Amino acid sequence: MDHDAVGQRTMRKLLLMALSLIGLFDSAYLLWEYTSPAHPMVCMGGGCDAVRASAYSHIVGLPVPIFGIFMYGFLVLLLFLYPLLPTSIARLTQSSVLLISGAAFLFSIYLTGLEAFVIHAWCVWCVVSALLVTGIFLLSIMERSHPPKPLEPAEALAAVQRNFALILFGFVLGVPAFIFLTQHGSTAPSKPPSPKAVEAHMIRPDTHLYGNPNAKVTIVEFGDFKCPACRQAESSAKQIREKFGNQIRFAFREFPLVGVHPESEKAAEAAECAGQQGEFWQAVDMFYEHQDDLSVSALNRYARGMGLDSQKFAACLQNGTMAERVTRDLTDGQALGVHATPTFFIDGREIVGPLPYDQFAQLVENELKLAGVEQAGQSGTSKPAETPESFPAGKAKTGSKKSAMQPTGGGSQDTMQVLGGSNLFAGLQNSAAACNEEEAKKRQPKMIDTPQAEKIFGDHSQALFVDVRTAKDFQSGHIPGALNMPIDSFEQECKRLPKDKTIVLYEAGKSSGDICAFSRSAGRVLLSQGYSYSDVNVYRDGLAGWTKAGLPTKR
Repeated sequence: MDHDAVGQRTMRKLLLMALSLIGLFDSAYLLWEYTSPAHPMVCMGGGCDAVRASAYSHIVGLPVPIFGIFMYGFLVLLLFLYPLLPTSIARLTQSSVLLISGAAFLFSIYLTGLEAFVIHAWCVWCVVSALLVTGIFLLSIMERSHPPKPLEPAEALAAVQRNFALILFGFVLGVPAFIFLTQHGSTAPSKPPSPKAVEAHMIRPDTHLYGNPNAKVTIVEFGDFKCPACRQAESSAKQIREKFGNQIRFAFREFPLVGVHPESEKAAEAAECAGQQGEFWQAVDMFYEHQDDLSVSALNRYARGMGLDSQKFAACLQNGTMAERVTRDLTDGQALGVHATPTFFIDGREIVGPLPYDQFAQLVENELKLAGVEQAGQSGTSKPAETPESFPAGKAKTGSKKSAMQPTGGGSQDTMQVLGGSNLFAGLQNSAAACNEEEAKKRQPKMIDTPQAEKIFGDHSQALFVDVRTAKDFQSGHIPGALNMPIDSFEQECKRLPKDKTIVLYEAGKSSGDICAFSRSAGRVLLSQGYSYSDVNVYRDGLAGWTKAGLPTKR
């Protein structure tokens, strides 16, 4: 083999190693961000957070970047060992690299397609990874076309040394770069919709409402009848409508993603045609139940099954009578920043992806508590609003609030963000924030014991208990009527707490062994934001002391 050919093969192998190391760094940073949703993200163009918050950011409950770490890491290992392997095994290694990179290339096409046609947002880190995988795949094809040759010991040692030097260089360069990235970035890369935009586009006079048109808490869903995630979300949404009855108003807006689901446009029109005959919500149930077939002929068949006037329905659908209304819903959603389905707005707070029922219910309960709505004994009374047209436009809550996303599968990253889901990194950071000298110099909230907490608890109208533990811990047991506002997201969320009530912050209590409690840190945050010293209390005994005193708890 001539020196030029040897030099080309050496450069290809080094380039393969370099691209794999860059991909490993890219995936490691994305994994950090996906498991630390409260952290700001460095991203050019502002699409990274939209992708991170989408229902496609996790697969089987795992964040997508973790698959990149395994793939790139395995490639680095194979390429590092390659010079030391016998010729027969080296040939197998070549095939393995080609197979792995080929599968990753196809997967990157799928992910890029989701960004382009479903999420409608671009994550620069994801695009870089797709380009890296493409380069690795092409290089591996070229490498596979040249059978491996046995190396002399000196040549093998030199190849290993080159690989080691490249890995060491990547480590020296990558660690400070990683630290820099995790300390910079923007929490709001895209401009949120203005209050006027929310008011104009959230609910219109003829929007389909379920529940009480005058309720203090509003839930708006933008959905696509052909979207599998929307069908999954409908199970929880239906339970929410049934449980909270007339305490909420639930609105449904059409958001057909025609580029991905060609049948969704006509399905949306069909639901509106059913709404003309007073059966919109029945159509919602029917279309999600029969999501696999939403062809025009099937839609007409479903209309007959719902007992609608078949001729009137068919004419409405055929003439496109409701096309303009569907387009208006779609335009309203885009004005509000909707980029994927399902998207929910709970009193203006945007959540992307399906929510498990218990988490959805917890969010609604939080909003009801903040709105001062009594919840006891009111469930199962939900019904469609009889006259949605009488509901004046522009009464929706203003000031859309984006979630700050942890993630479980199927888009629950936003769920975690809203509920302040626990993760190791965020917990460590908050612990440091609670105990450092700078925090200690701040004004400290006053501490109260169980008798004082019980006395305050007796006046529900003037007091609000706030549990700063994780959503999971809160759901396992809490003080009745308490609001869950986890410490991971407390600084962003606490601005919504009323300033005319006594606030009692608590967590697990002395049994948890904490010295600088998160509830104290939360109290300092409230004082720094103008809350009255007399109204901010930290219940030092926490839930443990409350339970020990025989006081009531709720799951």
